[in-house]
Amino acid sequence: MTLFGVEHVLPRDQETDALAGTALREQANQAVDALSAAVGEDPQTLYGRVLKLLNLPRLSDADDHDLREILRELRTCEQEGRRAYRARLRRVTRVPRPGGIGRLPRPRSVKPASAPATCALCGDGYIAGELIGRTQFTEELPYVPIGWLCWHCLVQRREQPRRRDVLLRVFHALFAGMEGVGLNGHECGVLLDWLPEEPALANSKPWTADPLENTLVRLRNSAADANPATWLSAQTAHTVIAVLQEAPASPHTTLQDSETLEALVQHLAEWETNPADVRRAQYGTGWRYRERVLQLTAHPTALSERGGPFHLFQCRVNPSGQLVETD
Repeated sequence: MTLFGVEHVLPRDQETDALAGTALREQANQAVDALSAAVGEDPQTLYGRVLKLLNLPRLSDADDHDLREILRELRTCEQEGRRAYRARLRRVTRVPRPGGIGRLPRPRSVKPASAPATCALCGDGYIAGELIGRTQFTEELPYVPIGWLCWHCLVQRREQPRRRDVLLRVFHALFAGMEGVGLNGHECGVLLDWLPEEPALANSKPWTADPLENTLVRLRNSAADANPATWLSAQTAHTVIAVLQEAPASPHTTLQDSETLEALVQHLAEWETNPADVRRAQYGTGWRYRERVLQLTAHPTALSERGGPFHLFQCRVNPSGQLVETD
């Protein structure tokens, strides 16, 4: 029984997570209708509250990530009482964001998490009540829209990047088939601290085969000048990852950093060797091929389970190289 004195009308967590596509959309529509009847509010008014929360013009624009969160939110409304839904179905509209090279685009929607879950980008857990959000998605390329992000990944990851944040940028850039990886000055600083941390790495096989001294100079200059974008070629990115793989354990490298690096090394090798014998004639050599290799990997990792490629935001600069602030 719920606080409304009727049987539960919304699906439970496991049922919600199992739904997708048309079935999930139908369940969301039914849930709004059921809650509107329970709280005595016109269905169209309640739909309007849901759309304002998601910051979407139509519910048909919502994807599976949106719909699952909405179902969880409506379930909580059902449990808390007749007036709770008005406060819960309200997004956060004032979002303080860093300025300069660390600024990310304004999120499409920000709200307190309805239930504990994990960030769709970094995989860190968040608890109910912590702010989460969805990014704007305007990329014309056929990238998969990323799900709900924790506050760090939504707002702070390019202003205060962790080592795994930089690794994730490398992963998604190479996944998308970009010719290089664009890092801002803060991210360059992370690599600048990481690569020389163990002097013996300069004698490692990957460094000897593709020396990184010039790359360190570029990273140093970018960090010092707060450059909005410094591009490392795909080959250099591969070398950097191979070198970092040989780095000994460090107190500055967390378990999550190490797990992300291990997964990245594995998938780079799989994209190179194609152990699952993905048919090139069917999937080509681009991101569809790399996506299929991830789907067929014999050793799934957090990166392969999250999928992609995801929207890759780059700082905008004008023809003279000056930073253009995002909205």
